[in-house]
Amino acid sequence: MVLQLLANGAIGGVILPSMIIHFFVGGTAGVFGNSTGGRKGAMLGGFLCGLIFTLLAGTTYLSFGGLNPAWEGSSFGDTDFGVLGNILSFFGNILK
Repeated sequence: MVLQLLANGAIGGVILPSMIIHFFVGGTAGVFGNSTGGRKGAMLGGFLCGLIFTLLAGTTYLSFGGLNPAWEGSSFGDTDFGVLGNILSFFGNILK
């Protein structure tokens, strides 16, 4: 985030993930990770879930600007929006 501020917005967007999504879905991933892999599974499940959320939001953020300039900078931090948004963006850029 500091690099983005120093570059005066030239790098792209800063992803601020939703804490509600991370709490509920990351907690669920931690519970399932704990039941299958113990403490290591719980930590790895929660970490990977948060990483996937953030990366999906970041790729959706970048891809929506190519479809419609009015959509540039729009993204949600949920998995279903990230996956479907990237798929729709892919096919939208092919048909464009």
